[in-house]
Amino acid sequence: MEDTKDAFVFKSVAERLTLGITRILENMPGVVDVRFAEREPAEKRTLLFWEQKNTCILPEDLRDFYLTTDGFTLTWSVKLDDECVPLGCMMINSVGRLCPLLQPISVFSLPNAPSLADLDWEESSSETGLEPSAPHFDSRSRIYELDSCGGNGKVCLVYKNCTPGVVAQHSEIWFLDRSLCWHFLTATFTAYYRLMITHLGLPEWQYAYTPYGPSPQAKVENGRM
Repeated sequence: MEDTKDAFVFKSVAERLTLGITRILENMPGVVDVRFAEREPAEKRTLLFWEQKNTCILPEDLRDFYLTTDGFTLTWSVKLDDECVPLGCMMINSVGRLCPLLQPISVFSLPNAPSLADLDWEESSSETGLEPSAPHFDSRSRIYELDSCGGNGKVCLVYKNCTPGVVAQHSEIWFLDRSLCWHFLTATFTAYYRLMITHLGLPEWQYAYTPYGPSPQAKVENGRM
């Protein structure tokens, strides 16, 4: 009886987290092996430690998300010629894997070794209502990886206009493509989460928000749907 109750509670939580997308996928022709990974909630002290360590305040919606589940993974496949081919993947890193994109420079690094900060050769551009100013790879921005996108880029939690030693509070969600160019996605985590669910975690879906779009290969893969 207790096992039945626990299963019901998990199913209820899963439905809220996935916004019912698992049922939609399971009812789509050709879609098989829909898997949602169950995770325990993150502890409040873990979130507090992250904030103290990174001198940043987690946005309230992301904090609430982590207090429900410490990360998110939902994958699904399609059946082609009696073979299951992995296609969709929706992922949000756990708190422990919400790591800085820019790691501190090691004392063992070469003095003149190139770094991502070298890409910030342009002057700071003013932010407009239509086009937010892009993050910087130096200390002006604090950047944390939410999703590695299977090596096709990175979705990042970004704090801009940072001052060393001062707690950063305002964040946005940005996409860093393979050519290390930034693309604004959403102003809040909740908006990004709904965007991810809407796109079903299809390969390179984030590139729909770039000037050039997904690669030809991704378009072929997504055309299987």
